[in-house]
Amino acid sequence: MIHSNLLLGKNVDIDTTASFNNVNFGNNVKIGKKTTIFGSPKYILEVGEGTEIGNFSIINGYSAQLKIGKRCSIGSLCHFIVDTGPTASPKLLKKYKISEAPITVGDDCIVGHGTMVIAGSVIGDCCYIMPNSFVNCEVPSYSVYGGSPAKFIKKIEPNEIE
Repeated sequence: MIHSNLLLGKNVDIDTTASFNNVNFGNNVKIGKKTTIFGSPKYILEVGEGTEIGNFSIINGYSAQLKIGKRCSIGSLCHFIVDTGPTASPKLLKKYKISEAPITVGDDCIVGHGTMVIAGSVIGDCCYIMPNSFVNCEVPSYSVYGGSPAKFIKKIEPNEIE
């Protein structure tokens, strides 16, 4: 279902079952089946050119800026969430306040299947996030991170990939 406030680059391929609004899609973006991508009128979500987002992913940039760089591969069943709410429990809300913070993913990144990236996370350029990871930190450029929570695994040498 397509809602509103969309900017589409050239050759954007979005599966007919995907749902999205308030998004700026760069050129040559591909979006998989049953994927939900949304920003808000205040925070237009950005997906860089050449990026591919897998099936059944949820990219929630409603209450803070969410930006995915160029030529990224986001696996299936990934979740990017810029806020911690809402909650149905007024009691727990007293202790665990709703927080909102942007998420940024640099260029040329791979985010493995089933990964969750939460509010305030920053993933630098040329990073590989292992499948089923939980990212709640800053991932420096040219790094491999994995686990729950995601931890440093190894450095990627730029001369090995360029």
